[in-house]
Amino acid sequence: MVVTLLDVRESMGSDFTVPSDGNVFIICEFEIQNNSKSDLAISSLLSFETYIDDYATNLSLTATIAAGTAQLDGTVAPGKKMKGVVGYEAAEDWKTIEVRFKSNVWLNKQHQFKYTK
Repeated sequence: MVVTLLDVRESMGSDFTVPSDGNVFIICEFEIQNNSKSDLAISSLLSFETYIDDYATNLSLTATIAAGTAQLDGTVAPGKKMKGVVGYEAAEDWKTIEVRFKSNVWLNKQHQFKYTK
């Protein structure tokens, strides 16, 4: 499996999906390529562990929806790819986001990505 962080961007949302006062949405776009011989199940809730400025944070479904792009949930067939986003909400003055991706919650192998603005 190859996991690539394609983009990290901030968003103020849209008409109906906005962050709390003083916050922004952080949208992380990934591409996942399945090079194995079996299906790969991806869950945005279970596959990602994220820290913003060293504090654990949860996925924000509101931020993910505001991105207007597919989220990372589903199955990737052998030899195929998936592209989508996971979103978070953080204070406007955030500095660093660290995202850890695990393709299998039972194994300790993970991919780590760190972005500093």
